[in-house]
Amino acid sequence: MDKSKTLSLLEIERELSASREAVFSALTQPEKMSQWFFGMDDGYSEAEVDLRIGGKYTVRMYLPNKELACAPHGEYLEIDPPQKLVFTWTAEGFVEHSVVTITLKESEKGTLLHLRHELPEEAVAEHRQGWIACSERLEAFTQSQQP
Repeated sequence: MDKSKTLSLLEIERELSASREAVFSALTQPEKMSQWFFGMDDGYSEAEVDLRIGGKYTVRMYLPNKELACAPHGEYLEIDPPQKLVFTWTAEGFVEHSVVTITLKESEKGTLLHLRHELPEEAVAEHRQGWIACSERLEAFTQSQQP
């Protein structure tokens, strides 16, 4: 990350009607991530995950026509199931080596997800839109997995 660029903090909260364990699983298991983790209106993704400190992940996000839209990737910095996940986030051409922190707290509805993404100011608006879309799909996915 270019240290000379001004960093901004993007924060999103969403209450999900699923347990923290179910949400954490959806955030870390590639077969589940592939079902909800894409930041476009339409599309799909493929995820690869090595869930360990220092392990790498890649999420390839595709447009409906199968064209690769972006492929964010990074490294896991902290893994504390089912309450915290911290990882670097690089998306070539968009953001280089930013940091995402997701915390999960029990709530009356199920789980309160709090996402913090520290990234260059010029990337905030686009990433906010993408994270909101992803969190909406995560909510729908976790609800569909309820017994």
